[in-house]
Amino acid sequence: MRIRDIHPNLKLRLAMQFLGGLVSMAVIPFMAIYFAQKIGATQTGVILVLIVISGIIGGFIGGHISDKIGRRKIMIFAELGIMGSYFFIALCNSPWVDLPYVTAAFFVLNMFAGGMFQPAAQAMIIDVTDSDSRKLVFTVSYWLGNLATAIGGIIGAFLFKAYLFELFLGITGITLLSVLITIFFISETYTPEPATNQTTSSSNRMVQSYSTVLKDKLFMMYIFGAVFILTLEQSLTNYVGIRLERDIPEQQTSLLGFDFTLDGTRMLGFLRTENTIIVVVLSAFVLFLFKKWSDRRTLVAGMFIFTLCFSAFAFTNNILFLFILGFIGTFGELMYVPIKQAMIGDLAPTNARSTYMAFYSLTFYGAMIIASLLIIVGEWVSPLMMGGILLLLGMTGTFMYHLIMKTLEAKAVPEVEVKASVSS
Repeated sequence: MRIRDIHPNLKLRLAMQFLGGLVSMAVIPFMAIYFAQKIGATQTGVILVLIVISGIIGGFIGGHISDKIGRRKIMIFAELGIMGSYFFIALCNSPWVDLPYVTAAFFVLNMFAGGMFQPAAQAMIIDVTDSDSRKLVFTVSYWLGNLATAIGGIIGAFLFKAYLFELFLGITGITLLSVLITIFFISETYTPEPATNQTTSSSNRMVQSYSTVLKDKLFMMYIFGAVFILTLEQSLTNYVGIRLERDIPEQQTSLLGFDFTLDGTRMLGFLRTENTIIVVVLSAFVLFLFKKWSDRRTLVAGMFIFTLCFSAFAFTNNILFLFILGFIGTFGELMYVPIKQAMIGDLAPTNARSTYMAFYSLTFYGAMIIASLLIIVGEWVSPLMMGGILLLLGMTGTFMYHLIMKTLEAKAVPEVEVKASVSS
């Protein structure tokens, strides 16, 4: 499949995803600093927890509703909520008023609406792709997400402090554009079957839907495997970041003829920048390089490489070696991410894709929790031991995905045989 063959809905969604990523990365990384300066660190912690919880709740509700009424309606409703909350956030930080607590309340609403939007938008991708085309679509999506992260972070760094009002007005305008595109150019991709049993309440039906997901052993293995793998990436900005700051003293170094001062914090920033640049530059190359490999071989090899490199971050202080690990580890990440994301389309049933995608969104929060707990564990174990813990998590996740891929391949063989017998 070529990019020009992608469904028109997806071309528009990928473009709006890029703009949405710019919006998010121009705001989210600076929220903690904003609230800490305005209302204090303790209150900021509470607000950030409420924002995360709001996003989780919105995801569960939006995922369930999307499977009952379709993708497009919930996407429009959610985007209107995102646009409205950004507009009022702009007013709360205008030249005329400064209302940080009201801003916090609208951020909670904003995250709730964003949580509702994501499962439907992700399910729409799965609706109009098959197993083969999903790898290309998710590769493009992954590439655009990283490019948006890089550009959005730069925009936020320059505008968030001095031009907050103008920044949020601009974000409101971008969100309005997304709403209009969804209304006038995005077509519905899923029409749910009429419900035959309306005796149970909507809340009970939602509980039943998510109970069904919990009983899906293969999908739950997918979720736990994703949490374990993602924990390694999250540890880069948690345990590894703290350790680098502690163990790498300030020193003078040079790169490409430029002399500069380097310490642990700057080293972490360089590693994150290296990761983003490699993803933006090499995504298409890696997809082409391994196109003749089987999906299982590419995914397992990529996760293995990623795990080895990112677990070594826990105990390595050599600057050159850190850069080499970052390059090779990100290469492994590019190998497995598109296949891992495409797999969910084969695991999620047609009538519950948004519900499954809502559940999948929890992997990020689960990885954040484990990575945060590893900071505490890191106070009691050596860096080498922590590297062993991360290696164990990564290898466990890799083995889980190996089993999932074998199961999916075994299921695919009878389907191919049936199609062959029918055609003959």
